[in-house]
Amino acid sequence: MKQNYKIFMLVAEEQSISKAAEKAFVTQQCVSDHIKRLEKEFNVKLFERKPYFHLTSTGEIMLKYLRNLNTIENNMGKNLKEISEGKKGEFTVGISTSRAQMILPKVLKKYYEYFPDVKVSFYVNDTVILEEHLLEGSVDLFLGINTSQNSNFQFTPIVNDSMHLIISKELFQKYFGNKELEKFKNGVDLTDFSEVPFSLYYETGALNLVIEQHLLTYGIKLKKTPYYISDCDVHILLCQSGITAGLIPKMLSVRVHEHNSMCKDNEIYIFPIKNFNYPLRMDLVHHKDVELPFYIKSFSEILKSEALKLMEI
Repeated sequence: MKQNYKIFMLVAEEQSISKAAEKAFVTQQCVSDHIKRLEKEFNVKLFERKPYFHLTSTGEIMLKYLRNLNTIENNMGKNLKEISEGKKGEFTVGISTSRAQMILPKVLKKYYEYFPDVKVSFYVNDTVILEEHLLEGSVDLFLGINTSQNSNFQFTPIVNDSMHLIISKELFQKYFGNKELEKFKNGVDLTDFSEVPFSLYYETGALNLVIEQHLLTYGIKLKKTPYYISDCDVHILLCQSGITAGLIPKMLSVRVHEHNSMCKDNEIYIFPIKNFNYPLRMDLVHHKDVELPFYIKSFSEILKSEALKLMEI
């Protein structure tokens, strides 16, 4: 990539001429000259100086294209090197905390048998953050939930998950006794749980979005929601303690079944939710302009196989 482009991207990321100069180990005048040459070359204005320093709309477009170009160039060099080295290489996968704990031990056990010399790194975060990192080129692919339909993304469908309600035996009996247990096994109406304390998810999370859509569609208000947490495992722990009920993806119900097999006196009930028509679309996502090497494609195939097995439990 041309030096002008690299300097422009650095200024755009730092939102500062002086900070970009420090990172590039050049003078502020040098950075300013690079930006001026680009603006003259394309006859555009890339930055506004007032009321604060920021990209123009044209600058935003250039940044988007240059990020794509940078990703393509980096991956071209990496892929050519990896082809020459055979089954050696490295890549970074984005994934949520809860699914990492569920899926990765099973996936990596199989993957290592075939690719013992491939270095795999993991970046754990929510889907909306992983989308940004893929576009920046800091992850090679990620396991996303209801990922946005960005034109730069290439999707490999994995499974469609669904939400289930979990509640401890203790908390259930406090609000319902035992009279509703058999009825609820066929599905619950969240309206019946409006007075039960719940832990919910962060506003920006994919799980929160589908839950809020369901509540809004059916006019349901959960009146007691003291905790907002992104990690599904913490929701399950709060449920185990009898503090709150929770809403978790079916795939993660394996954790509940494991708990129940060991702690029969502190059972957690798990119920499907009636009329919950907002599937959690799970995809492996990579940049459409990047050709993935065969060992990343193999990783994707193993992950999909193991995810499907988890959904059958």
